[in-house]
Amino acid sequence: MKNRLILITIFVLALSACAVSTPDIVTEDQVQGETDELIVSEEPAAAPIVDNQQETITALSDTDLSDSEIAGLLFMREEEKLARDVYLQMYDVWNFNIFTNIARSEQSHMDAVLVLINDVGAEDPVGDAEQGVFENQDLQDLYDQLIDQGSQSQNQALLVGGAIEEIDILDLQTYLSETTNSAVIAVYQNLLFGSINHLQAFVQTYERQTGETYQPQYLSQEAFDEMMADSAAMGGGGSRGMNANSQGMGKN
Repeated sequence: MKNRLILITIFVLALSACAVSTPDIVTEDQVQGETDELIVSEEPAAAPIVDNQQETITALSDTDLSDSEIAGLLFMREEEKLARDVYLQMYDVWNFNIFTNIARSEQSHMDAVLVLINDVGAEDPVGDAEQGVFENQDLQDLYDQLIDQGSQSQNQALLVGGAIEEIDILDLQTYLSETTNSAVIAVYQNLLFGSINHLQAFVQTYERQTGETYQPQYLSQEAFDEMMADSAAMGGGGSRGMNANSQGMGKN
């Protein structure tokens, strides 16, 4: 980083829940709202979580980033784009508002990472890339695979959303363990909390739509169960201490 203190605006997911009665099947109208307005299960009712999306100014360290830390930022910039692009496509296919709502959140995640990339003077891997186009070939292959799966049915599209968030959580946990830079940690932690909240939304929407129990696709069952329990106890805000026993895309 430059030899000075810099300021970066990052979004903190300030979440609050209020209980309302909802039917067993979630409709589009019940998944509408501002960015990160998500479905949270409370038996037998569910409540939308409203994202107040307060801005927080964080002083960042002037410590230089290592090559691996910079590579992590570049990867996460594209991985957040993958989430945004898949959700936009799933909304186009199924016209289900959970996808467009969470896509807006993924755009804010992309923007937060871009500030760090610009500050360190690295080249943005996204640039003017069109929707569904990625520099990283692994992410390109994953995008194509997820679009094919999610286009089969609305329930498969919800599973795709869960898979993306699980992968995102794993990669963010890995990159958090590999940096001591306060700026990077601040951004990654907020992305992590957002991804846990998104996963909870996809899980509970899927379970209401299908009547089936969601099975984790990349997280271990133990990590998934702990994460969902912790997230519910915190009102949808996510877990700060979760360690998962799997690998995400970033380390493959």
